Amino acid sequence: MSSLTYPAHAQARLPWRRLSTVRPFLVPVAALLVAAVLFGAGARLLLVVALPVLVTAALANRLPRSVDASLAFLLGVLALGAGLISRTDLLVVAGVLYLVAGVARGWGVNRGRRARRAWTNRALTAVGAVFVAFLFVYPTLLTVDFLAKPRDPIDQKALGLPHERVTFAASDGVRLSGWYVRSHNGSAVVLVHGGGGDRQGAIRHARMIAGAGYGVLLYDARGRGESAGHENAAGWEWDRDVRGAVSYLTSRGIHRVGLLGLSTGAEAVVTEAASDSRVKAVVADGLQGRTASDATNLSFGNRISIQPAFTLMGTEIRLARGQTQPKPLLTLVREVAGTRPLLVIGTVSFEREFDRAYTRGTAAQLWELPDTAHTKGLEDHPSQYRKRVLSLFRMAHL
Repeated sequence: MSSLTYPAHAQARLPWRRLSTVRPFLVPVAALLVAAVLFGAGARLLLVVALPVLVTAALANRLPRSVDASLAFLLGVLALGAGLISRTDLLVVAGVLYLVAGVARGWGVNRGRRARRAWTNRALTAVGAVFVAFLFVYPTLLTVDFLAKPRDPIDQKALGLPHERVTFAASDGVRLSGWYVRSHNGSAVVLVHGGGGDRQGAIRHARMIAGAGYGVLLYDARGRGESAGHENAAGWEWDRDVRGAVSYLTSRGIHRVGLLGLSTGAEAVVTEAASDSRVKAVVADGLQGRTASDATNLSFGNRISIQPAFTLMGTEIRLARGQTQPKPLLTLVREVAGTRPLLVIGTVSFEREFDRAYTRGTAAQLWELPDTAHTKGLEDHPSQYRKRVLSLFRMAHL
């Protein structure tokens, strides 16, 4: 029958009528797409992510409309965000299907209610959405970014210095790939990049250190670049990589070793140095926090905005990867500062707040750069940065 036979108001409702016929299948199909993406990712992710998603899909049409619509919206935002972060097309499609299902299920949910009741419901929904976004969606998508961000290709010519392409084992056997610039003074420095990047993020620092005659070992952390293993940009197991790097240098006859870490790498070098007496000096540029315990060192304003996210992210990392939460950085910084030279470089405001708490009452040097972006000290203040870092290494007789 031609659509011309329908009245005008009925024609306007045709798309919704067609959507209503497929709506019961949107959430189950989206759930199957999510499960398909996670198939082969390990039993943990199937258990803690895929199974709840499939159970929710099985119950969706039995739930009250408002609950069903809210869950569809929540899963849609999470699936779409995770798909964009991990560049996974199936998750993007799943996210769109969830969102369409949420609109179809929630549209008109207040129809027939008094205006005051309807607008009260809408206001409460908006407030609830803000809290859910802040307390759950944002930290969860950060966890996805930490655990599932795609690798970037390594440009083997990017270093611009004579070097060797090397591989070595982390202390737990994970194979790591990197570059080694030979030492001209009998000492060497291990460079550790930030959480979301790879060795290419430390090239500027490698050139500075090599220019002073030191050997330089920079590598891709586990799960990044060309290294094996699973990524965790929170750096919970990165100290194992640093220990493997120090062992690699000592196997080449280098026994005067310093460490320089950027952001997550700063946390990794502090963690390793606290239990590795082979390390003679440490530079931690961009030291912040990685657990809810670390966030307790912040003022109340920063703490209430950061600690809830750290708490949920820590739980999600443990569930997804089974990794053990590392020691508090306050404890680790004090252990390092009590045994060897340590320079902590802080830039953005809450980072400087972290670093003041960590270094207070210790022999560590704290260099604050208020007008500098995170880990951009060398780029913005090259001569001062070079002088500070190299003087610390010389103090340690590197």
